[in-house]
Amino acid sequence: MRRTVVAIAALALCAAAFAETRSVTVNLEARTGRPVPVSVDLLTLRDAIGAEFPMDWTSLKVTVDGAEVPYQIDDVDLNGRISAGDQLGFLASGPATIEISDGPGEGADYEPALTVEGEDPAVITSTLAEGFVVEVPAHGLARVVGYGDAQALLANEIGILRFSGYPESTWWANEQYGPHEEYTNLEAGGMRHVGTTVLPAGPARVTVVAEYASDRFVGLKQRLVTHVWATGDIEVDNAVTFAGYLDMMKLQSMATSVMTQADLDSVHVLPVFRRLLWADQLGITAEEYFAERDATTTVDGETYLSFPAGDALSPLYWGATYIFASAEPWRANFSPNLGVGIAELAYETPEVVEDYDAWLSGNTWVFESQEFRTGVFKWTADEFGTYEATAGITPSTPNHYLPGDSARFHAAYSAFGAGSTEDAIRFARDRQAELASVALE
Repeated sequence: MRRTVVAIAALALCAAAFAETRSVTVNLEARTGRPVPVSVDLLTLRDAIGAEFPMDWTSLKVTVDGAEVPYQIDDVDLNGRISAGDQLGFLASGPATIEISDGPGEGADYEPALTVEGEDPAVITSTLAEGFVVEVPAHGLARVVGYGDAQALLANEIGILRFSGYPESTWWANEQYGPHEEYTNLEAGGMRHVGTTVLPAGPARVTVVAEYASDRFVGLKQRLVTHVWATGDIEVDNAVTFAGYLDMMKLQSMATSVMTQADLDSVHVLPVFRRLLWADQLGITAEEYFAERDATTTVDGETYLSFPAGDALSPLYWGATYIFASAEPWRANFSPNLGVGIAELAYETPEVVEDYDAWLSGNTWVFESQEFRTGVFKWTADEFGTYEATAGITPSTPNHYLPGDSARFHAAYSAFGAGSTEDAIRFARDRQAELASVALE
């Protein structure tokens, strides 16, 4: 017996000696002093490590500056096993190293940094960010109900989809669109809720997967993956797919009631638009357009937009505070009274192409009815024809989506505390830079 035990131990040592370990680096730029959320899908990680390498997931380890960092692997594709559609998640204060070998390890065994209680809603509470509480109702759209001392509705329906178009279009046959219809997820006739799954809490986040399908717009589906990070950030990966032909006028991912229900005196802040169609029509810059409305401020030598979130600012036409505006890296609503805000942060900022028709067929920004809207908005007002700069824009032409087409909206909604509007701008600016800097090398 003793010889058998010795032999087994020797074989184990030999196997360990010959095990190969590979690693990849996750670069990021830390600015705020708050740990940075990192998500890596396993297919991307496998390709970076080498598809031919026989990885043993129990051996995976994440380190920052040589110190081990807790991580989790979430079953995002809901197939009950580790697979390419799943995601690795962890928090990092600087560049991280992901190591994995072809031999077995001890596996991940870390204390969760969040708790989940209840079902409708599921109440998610962080142990790292004081007072950070998120509710996920059965319909799957998360809402922030607390941060710090501010225990109130701070943001609602995060990831809700607004869409419109012509569900009875026969354009392919006779160039007729038929009646126009518009919905959101929660409206009758809009999206049918297929299901919501709240995955177990880990040392970095809680992941929620919600799926929807439209019976009216046949073939339109939405898969919303929401990561509630223990840091106070909510990452939203909103995937829309088309299994049939559709003519769409709107396709927008949104968050509603951002800070305004908690404090009507909240301030809306964001960078100056690279393109604002209203400014182009007037022959002025976007900065000049907002300066005329006393809606600019200077922070660290840079000009930003800042104005009451409930003020429409006498728009050139229509009722939105801004519309036909470029999608920028970030925007936020901040309450000076509460010292708390919610920032919408882009992981990637779309370019502004020169051609107006092409630009309006892509993702632009709207701020209307206290809703942060990002996506396609194809309606063109009669006023377009009265201004030389926009007279040639094709009016009200829908986007034509074919089977297999898709759209993705990827953003974070970050709760934060700040002592002033200037500090709120600094946080949103720097936090967005952190999230956008994460890159697998």
